[in-house]
Amino acid sequence: MITAFSPGYITGFFEANYSKNQLLTGSTGAGICLEKGVTTTVDVIPSTKFRLKIFINGILYPNALVSRSVVNQMINKSDCQQELIINHFLNVPILCGYGSSGSSALSLSYALNESLNLGFTKIEAAQKAHVAEIKCKTGLGTVLGTYYGGAQIRSHPGAPGIGKISPIPITNKNTIASFTLGHLPTSNILNNSKLIKLINIFGRQSLKQLIDNPSSDEFLKLSRKFSLQINFFPSELYRFMKLADRFDMICSMNLFGNTIFSILKNNEINEFYRLFLKSNIPGCLLFSSINYSGAKIVDSS
Repeated sequence: MITAFSPGYITGFFEANYSKNQLLTGSTGAGICLEKGVTTTVDVIPSTKFRLKIFINGILYPNALVSRSVVNQMINKSDCQQELIINHFLNVPILCGYGSSGSSALSLSYALNESLNLGFTKIEAAQKAHVAEIKCKTGLGTVLGTYYGGAQIRSHPGAPGIGKISPIPITNKNTIASFTLGHLPTSNILNNSKLIKLINIFGRQSLKQLIDNPSSDEFLKLSRKFSLQINFFPSELYRFMKLADRFDMICSMNLFGNTIFSILKNNEINEFYRLFLKSNIPGCLLFSSINYSGAKIVDSS
């Protein structure tokens, strides 16, 4: 059994970049990797023909489209006389702006490559995950971000090996605090051409400003401004954002999810938690350190 891990990912702002070549399609912008993310195991069982089972947190998902896309790209089913049992274990909410689809795809591509000795390089395996996200319209820049880890500016779009990033200096003494009100499928956004045009205008402006001043505060301020410009803040989260302002904690939105996040100093964690309780918002609260390692194989026993 092979196990791989990919960090969760929060996008603060972005600009969508499309190409006929899916490896060149992606996004520029900025985001941050979470130590909480997706762990994927692949079990290979001898069989008379190819079989595939995909589980997410212990529940069978026959129509896990992104995972199936990764498998379809990496193996020839007619030559694979084995049963593959894939288990995704997520400790970030699904469809809430934590990059769960891209993280699942990337951890799967690593685990599958290792378990079947497919011979892809790390970058080649990651590119399969990126293409799966593009095909399924579940994201644009998550795989590039989680490949490298850390807090980052995505300055050039595309898959790992093509897209480029540069770091936003944030120390490991910071904690990512967030809470979500629920699902918002990314495909709904990426299929909205009018919204994408608006996103690209403000995303391009935000990227130029962050490149000039790459800091955590600037990242949060520009992310918030971007979410407000595209009219993305739900009223409940907007009220919490204004409440947190009183305590100098800058909040913005996870893109895309009904979710808010902030980058806190360790002495601010208790205050954030107190404000969350005071707000009486029925959300799912999550604290995570920043991941700097990026996706990796964690067990090859």
